[in-house]
Amino acid sequence: MGQEVGPGVEPEEYVVTDYEYDESNQESDEGTKVKETSSKPHLSKALSGPHTIQESDTDYIRSLEKEITNLKRQLLAAETRAIRAEQREEIITQEVNELAELLIRQLDD
Repeated sequence: MGQEVGPGVEPEEYVVTDYEYDESNQESDEGTKVKETSSKPHLSKALSGPHTIQESDTDYIRSLEKEITNLKRQLLAAETRAIRAEQREEIITQEVNELAELLIRQLDD
């Protein structure tokens, strides 16, 4: 029962290109032969060679710049959420400590 994947590709040499996932989709790849690759060629590959920069190269560079901008925004938003979470944690810890002190005083009375 051999598994057919495609010409020249062994079943254990498949490629995964899904980069859009959240924490609930993370799975361990330990022990598997999964290779993550970009669906587009690396910038150095796209621009290598004796050819001049063509319109497709320029479009690709623009799309990479937009992706970098989006990733920077996501990073800023994540950092902001982390700061707010830390502040909430501090407030909750302070409230728990105050309640614990109040409970101790009431039990002592």
